[in-house]
Amino acid sequence: MTLTQFGGLFVVYGISLAFILILIYQEFRRVRFNFNIFFSLLYLLTFYFGFPLTSVLVFQFDVEIVPVDSLLHAMLASGCFYAIYYVAYKTRLTYKTRSDNEAHIGHCAHRDPLKPGTLMMTSPRKPLFTMNRVETNLAWLLLAGIAIVTVGLFFMQNGFLLFKLQSYNQIFSSKVSGVALKRFFYFFIPAMLVVFFLKPTKARWLCFLVGTVGFGILTYVIVGGTRANIIIAFALFLFIGIVRGWITLWMLFAAGMMGVVGMFWLALKRYGLEVSGAEAFYTFLYLTRDTFSPWENLALLLDNYSKIDFQGLAPIIRDFYVFIPNWVWPDRPNLVWNTANYFTWDVLNNHSGLAISPTLIGSLVVMGGVFFIPLGAIVVGFLIKWFDWIYEAGKQESNRYKAAILQAFCFGAIFNMIVLAREGVDSFVSRVVFFCIIFGLCLVAAKLLYWLFESAGLIRKLVVNNLAVSRKTSVLLDVRKENGVE
Repeated sequence: MTLTQFGGLFVVYGISLAFILILIYQEFRRVRFNFNIFFSLLYLLTFYFGFPLTSVLVFQFDVEIVPVDSLLHAMLASGCFYAIYYVAYKTRLTYKTRSDNEAHIGHCAHRDPLKPGTLMMTSPRKPLFTMNRVETNLAWLLLAGIAIVTVGLFFMQNGFLLFKLQSYNQIFSSKVSGVALKRFFYFFIPAMLVVFFLKPTKARWLCFLVGTVGFGILTYVIVGGTRANIIIAFALFLFIGIVRGWITLWMLFAAGMMGVVGMFWLALKRYGLEVSGAEAFYTFLYLTRDTFSPWENLALLLDNYSKIDFQGLAPIIRDFYVFIPNWVWPDRPNLVWNTANYFTWDVLNNHSGLAISPTLIGSLVVMGGVFFIPLGAIVVGFLIKWFDWIYEAGKQESNRYKAAILQAFCFGAIFNMIVLAREGVDSFVSRVVFFCIIFGLCLVAAKLLYWLFESAGLIRKLVVNNLAVSRKTSVLLDVRKENGVE
């Protein structure tokens, strides 16, 4: 890459970056936090954070990269995708024709057509589900129990893999048993989110950080170097702090830099690298780029566009194979042909053992070519809008137990959004469906357990005696009158 080519890329990069940052800042000033802001920051990290790192690698260490034309196409595709996504997200699916006060009255009553001067009250719409204190506590205990039990089972079968394996890609080998259990480890975080949202105080916020990061470090050592739970726990801690006003933007950026350094150190331990001096700086650049911003993977995929045999929606279906046990499907394929594996094995002919992430846009290209990019942007825009709708419903919910469940569900799905941006649509769909099923089953199980406990007489209900309350109120009024207070 020459300086002239770098200058052209930098202009496109600067315009796209400024465009996205302005939209994020406007949204932040309006609502402070929603899932559009989170996804936008995640998108920015995935597709734009890596360009400066790539530039330093090229001009400082003479690293060979993807042809400049493909890098330019990747930048243009990223900018166009976000523009279409933002328009789709901002599209209003319903329209307000009355003021909020009129709408509220309309929900509560309607006029009797026989008597124009009268109002007939209508019953409010019944909620889809409700939660009480016992059910909510049972739900988070079930979620945490699933995570802890599966971690224990995985440890009993494999021990501490970080100290047993010689290389990171061995965690995908046949030597490691119980690989499917790893998908349940994450449910410890939604469990702790429910605990926090039941009583969102600073003390519980800090306890959330200690508990989830500690659990993430434990899984890092047991699994053999998987950092996802640590990254997600730390990110959730920061975003909750932003929402509550407990940390500022500058504190967020400083913590983010600390997180980057921490992830680099964990990557060194995972790969068993001993580096120093210029080699350490070089290693930091490429590991940080590959961890947080695999944007060059998209450019590499576009550079091999002619080799792609479009897969349609089949990769989404194939990605569900990993959730089917062998005893249910004995002939289940050992290799899942999703977009990442197809890109790595078939397009690049790379059989090193690690799949190369195609990114969100790359997965769309593998499935349907460049024409799938705008369609995917529209779908993602509506999807993030749906998560924001649930999040707002949780914030406005008067039942604090149901509110905690709804908000924990939304924040718990952040991991799936990271998968969406970094890994692709097919990986996201399978994981979000799995997450919703397990989360929903825990809620159903909590309600069934509550019903059983209540039937067995193990739950005491606090019944308020109306007569006692009225007597207490009258006594208080008499005392106020005696003291001269009306």
